[in-house]
Amino acid sequence: MRRIHLVLFLILGCQLSIVNYSLYAATKPVKVKTLLSDARAAVKNRSNQANAEKKLLENITREDVKREQQADMYFMAQELERSLNDAENMKFYLKQPYDTVKFFSTILLMHEYLLLCDSVESLPNSKGELKIRYRNRGREILKAYRPNLLNGGKFLLKRNKYAEAYPYFDMYLRMRQTPFFEGLPDIQNDSILPRVAYWATISAYDANNPKKALAYIDEAIASADSALRVSLQEYKVRCHEALGNRDAWVDNLVMGVRQHPAHDYFFLHLMDLYADRKAYDDALNLCDSMLHVVGDRAIYWYGKSRMFLAKEEYDSCIVVSDQALRLDSQMVDAYYNKGIACLNKAVLFAETACNDIRNPKCWQDRQTLQALYRDALLPMEQVRRMEPENTKRWASPLYRIYLYLNMGSEFAEMEKILNAQ
Repeated sequence: MRRIHLVLFLILGCQLSIVNYSLYAATKPVKVKTLLSDARAAVKNRSNQANAEKKLLENITREDVKREQQADMYFMAQELERSLNDAENMKFYLKQPYDTVKFFSTILLMHEYLLLCDSVESLPNSKGELKIRYRNRGREILKAYRPNLLNGGKFLLKRNKYAEAYPYFDMYLRMRQTPFFEGLPDIQNDSILPRVAYWATISAYDANNPKKALAYIDEAIASADSALRVSLQEYKVRCHEALGNRDAWVDNLVMGVRQHPAHDYFFLHLMDLYADRKAYDDALNLCDSMLHVVGDRAIYWYGKSRMFLAKEEYDSCIVVSDQALRLDSQMVDAYYNKGIACLNKAVLFAETACNDIRNPKCWQDRQTLQALYRDALLPMEQVRRMEPENTKRWASPLYRIYLYLNMGSEFAEMEKILNAQ
């Protein structure tokens, strides 16, 4: 009986040993040498490259992997992507169906892996030594593929894939600042760099990524023609506003006004800013400065009318509104400012007007008050004609004007419109 128990114990012990060995084998990390060997085989056989690359990347951050081995693994990951790129390129030359996006994405990944490889090698080892083994080889590889990196970004940009296009332009621009291309004038002084900066900017901007849009925008502005500079400066303003960079937003609005006076976006937004801050005199000074430097433009007179209205200087508002309308008879905002200024003058005058019908001054004040309301009538009715759907803008002022002028049918119409709002 004891023999049977002993045999069973030995059998069970063997089984447990087999299980423990299997678990150990299953959890034991794959040797880096094996991973690299498998990757080389995948490149040589032109098969299984994606899986070999996946295994490399899964193991590259292991604690037991040495820095030199990490560099080997990143370089080999690049070789695998290059093999995939060659495969797509071969299909193209053989006039077979090929994946254009994959063709370009492999080139982007080649750049990324070589940068990672170089960054690992740029750190000293435990002995304080630097061993740069792959930089020269990587430089020659990337010089050959660099043009297609740019073509990949343009390919995606033309198809409105802005977020996908940006990394290509970003990589093209970043690479000139890496040790790979130090001391190479043809790379550092590449004449197309400003254009690439523009493509990178609009890709990020249209992808709604203001932070990335600002990364190269100054470089793009510096070499852009006048038409593009205006658009880029506006993008710059919008990006700073979106990011909450208030000081930079204001500074670039002011820069836009000074550098691009014919582009009213900057001026109008600066007027909004001054109005919000109640910095009316600063706004008036800017308007006068622009009238002096740029010349007689309706938009600057309108800016003055808006500030005078806010300051409750109604006579001045009316005068400068007329100046704006002299230059642009279709400026609805100038009509509105003038109408409101006239109406407010009437309201203020009514507060002090004589109401004693026995006093001769009463009739005179009523005549004056009626004239003020009639002065408000014409511009406010013009606002209505120009913006018939914008009832919230003109219905209430016209209601008050029609009421005082005893215009019954018109008053009834305004009352109906206001009740419907």
